[in-house]
Amino acid sequence: MKEKIKRIKEEKMLLEIKMDAMRLKIRKIRKYAIDTEAWYHYAVGSIVTLVAIMISFVFALKCFT
Repeated sequence: MKEKIKRIKEEKMLLEIKMDAMRLKIRKIRKYAIDTEAWYHYAVGSIVTLVAIMISFVFALKCFT
């Protein structure tokens, strides 16, 4: 009986270690996804801003000349 309880505790400890490893992997994947998405939004926002500035300059030149 004691051996069975000991074996169950060992198996439980191994499962906890594996779960911790999986949580760490998931955390790394989430961090990478958030970083990638942030750069994507930054790039798209910069391009949209530059296009808006160019359009306003062209509009201003046509109106004031």
